[in-house]
Amino acid sequence: MNYENLWVINKKVLPQYTDHAGVLWHGAYLNWLEEARIDALSKVGLKYTDLINKGFEMPVIDIKIKYKFAIRLDEEINIKSKFEVNRGPKIKVLSFFFKDNDNYQTKAEIDLILVKSNKFTIVRRRPQFIDMYLRMLDKGPSSLQKVKCL
Repeated sequence: MNYENLWVINKKVLPQYTDHAGVLWHGAYLNWLEEARIDALSKVGLKYTDLINKGFEMPVIDIKIKYKFAIRLDEEINIKSKFEVNRGPKIKVLSFFFKDNDNYQTKAEIDLILVKSNKFTIVRRRPQFIDMYLRMLDKGPSSLQKVKCL
């Protein structure tokens, strides 16, 4: 996979994120993955609170995490994420945890769906304003640079 043009956040492994052995605690991965998704949404111009205020949410329906190498206390980590948005209700997010640019330490696959908050029903036809933001996520951050240059 080409790791260019992915959404990136940087994290540092602090003591509160580790277990007794100084290894990144498994629950911290989930928090960081959510932070990466919310950050990418914000970068395309959609705050998650705005999504909620319009009556929508994007819950996780499936998570797969593959731990290749331990991530340890005081390491600097880049989380690089790719969004795969199709016509259906499912949104897939692939995220890779890197401490250097050569090999990822951990890979996560997360499936989300868009739901109406009041009834918690799946939205099969996304409203145009949400679809626009999701398409921007799918194209990656380089598409934002092209828009800004126009």
